[in-house]
Amino acid sequence: MKILVPIDRSHRDGVVLPYSTTAARAFGASITVVHVLPARKAIMPGALKEAEAYASAVSAGLRESGIETESIVRRGDPATTIVVVVEETKADLIVMASRGRSGIGKMMLGSVGDAVLTNCGKPVLLLNESVPTILSDENVRKQSAYLATVIWNRQVRGLCTPEEAQIELATLAASGLNRDVLISSYEGLVEVGGTPFDWLDIDFQVNTLRQFLPQEVNGTLQSDGISAADTAADAAAEEQAA
Repeated sequence: MKILVPIDRSHRDGVVLPYSTTAARAFGASITVVHVLPARKAIMPGALKEAEAYASAVSAGLRESGIETESIVRRGDPATTIVVVVEETKADLIVMASRGRSGIGKMMLGSVGDAVLTNCGKPVLLLNESVPTILSDENVRKQSAYLATVIWNRQVRGLCTPEEAQIELATLAASGLNRDVLISSYEGLVEVGGTPFDWLDIDFQVNTLRQFLPQEVNGTLQSDGISAADTAADAAAEEQAA
């Protein structure tokens, strides 16, 4: 089974990607993410490169979670291009987010999702972007804000470039975190700076890093005054308790 997931670097990605990931695991399916740049955006300097980097990061994040994934970036009318890609990839299901309009508003304004649903010969699952999802969970918002500070701190220490930081944020968003919180928290730190870890308890930091950035656990916490021995002791205690 092949699932096609259109993405557009908006909060809608935070709706469709977690749902598609769950579906892919349940059915043993692969995922193809497609990012279509409308003509008015494609002419902007660096737009295509940024789109490719984002789609590649999303795809990489899904692969790291064990899902077979590929990414496609095209220019053109989004709805028309998505229908073409469906045929090219022989997708079995398309998962998109709709704006949740109804009645006259929906008839007048329409949406890319509506157009794909009308013109595509394959099943199209439209998720209402206005319906609260797992991403609205307060713990997920806290995790997203915290991990944005981790990425920002890595950049400040010269361990990654701004471009690499953006790719890392996109990968985290594809892992089920809140993209809007990730980006806004990161951009806020870039603009005004700040102390990254003084507002969260150490257990929350350790558990969040172990879940999303296990390679960062020792380095990040040592920079905040927590030793590797402390984190190792915590891990051993958890294993013994389990």
